[in-house]
Amino acid sequence: MDTTTKPPQATREHIRALLAELSPDSLAFVEQFVLFLRDRMQSPAPLVAREKRVPYLYPTVPVPASKLDAWMNLVPEGYDGDALADSEALYDDV
Repeated sequence: MDTTTKPPQATREHIRALLAELSPDSLAFVEQFVLFLRDRMQSPAPLVAREKRVPYLYPTVPVPASKLDAWMNLVPEGYDGDALADSEALYDDV
């Protein structure tokens, strides 16, 4: 429902009618919301305009497959194993 076309008094009456239909338990929630709105209107937060930016793209450099051979012996021997078994072994004594 668009309340901007109604005069303020008509809007207030409509809100009162809606409040009369609510259960007493929900009135505390409505009160908190109205207090929130009042506080928000007293110190409105500045609206930040969203800038239309291009998302950051990571630079990529094509590398020929022959360059991958240099990665083969990057890590010295003795580092192969089962990571899951190694991490479970940490809890064997617990």
